[in-house]
Amino acid sequence: MKPSISKKVTTFKNKKSPIREIMDLANPEFFRKVGLDPADVISFSGGWVNHEAPNSMRSAYASIIDDSQKFHASGAYPPTIGMPECRKAIVDFEKHIYGDDMDLSPEQIAIGANSSQMTANLMNIILDEGDKICMLDPTYANYPAQASSIDNIEVIHFSVMDTENWKYVANERKAEFAAFIKAEKPKMIMLCAPDNPTSQIPSTGFVKAALDAAKDIGAFLVIDFAYKELVWQEDLPEYFSWGPNDNYISIHSNSKWCRGLGRRLGWVEAPVEIISAFEAVQGATILCPDSLHQMALVEYIRNGITHNSIRPYIKETAKLYQKAAEQTVASIEKHLGMPCLIPEGGLYTVMKVDMDSSEFTHKILENTGVIVVPGWGFGKTLNNAVRLSYGPLVHHLDKIDEAMQRISKYLRG
Repeated sequence: MKPSISKKVTTFKNKKSPIREIMDLANPEFFRKVGLDPADVISFSGGWVNHEAPNSMRSAYASIIDDSQKFHASGAYPPTIGMPECRKAIVDFEKHIYGDDMDLSPEQIAIGANSSQMTANLMNIILDEGDKICMLDPTYANYPAQASSIDNIEVIHFSVMDTENWKYVANERKAEFAAFIKAEKPKMIMLCAPDNPTSQIPSTGFVKAALDAAKDIGAFLVIDFAYKELVWQEDLPEYFSWGPNDNYISIHSNSKWCRGLGRRLGWVEAPVEIISAFEAVQGATILCPDSLHQMALVEYIRNGITHNSIRPYIKETAKLYQKAAEQTVASIEKHLGMPCLIPEGGLYTVMKVDMDSSEFTHKILENTGVIVVPGWGFGKTLNNAVRLSYGPLVHHLDKIDEAMQRISKYLRG
């Protein structure tokens, strides 16, 4: 008799998934199936960056590979929550970029395989059966999927979009958000800054209101900082410099700002109690993070701080994406006239299309060769909207304008 997989995974596998739809839309085999030449496709689908990684990071890897003893060491098991020298280097990096007065220590850091894995493990560490997790609407499409791995928890959403005027209104709704948290009593409140999919940055007032409410009900406020370094405003929000406390945890990655998307590494900054829990959970899941990536990151951070090369690199990188964001918004306004949000950081904007987002996405792809991402997976407020990522096109701004012209020509025709 052929055995069956679990009912939970079968249900999850058969459920429509926004992440799988995004990946399918970017698959060259799908292009060919609908009669498109992959070389002619212009994609706004991927949440990935396309700038060059720092040369000094490449040099750090080279120095390890060229040294037989270092390379041998990189093949050894590191501690379950990361090498002590890497945890210390992360503290040094955070303080170098966000201020020496940042209250953070190596004991408050756990390193893992990547931020997605750390987020899923954190949900399992915090949430019990019957608990609630609060997310914004819209929010990153993978959070609900990650939460679904835990039995009988309730995902609740708080809307931060004015869909009539196509405006991000989180900051205007901070008092309502705090009241919502106190009334619903979620165990975990999940935010992202800059946000995916909107690339908006919640104000310090909004975050403080959420944290105060979390303290009142004994909950955890968690911020995903995947795009923290891709911000173009000079005066950063105060909470970018917060260290963890009993009610506050943050999730980080070096995949976006130094283009380590395939060199996977993530970490959390959390109270020591949570870090201890990560040690237990990771020992039974990933066992340990990658040694080579940690060793290279340590060397890169040490040299970058000594030579003051990290800050300029981050600023120059952010400017690249600011230009790509400005080009995207300008091209939408010029050729389509559809409402979209002006990014404050990150890789995205969301555009109102006034029809079912999946239908719009497939029509546009099949008739223009332009890929956008259907908004339905990010929340109800984006059912009739799409997400566009300018990240892959950061060095091809002309393609951004060409894509909007193609869409405009199809819609007019």
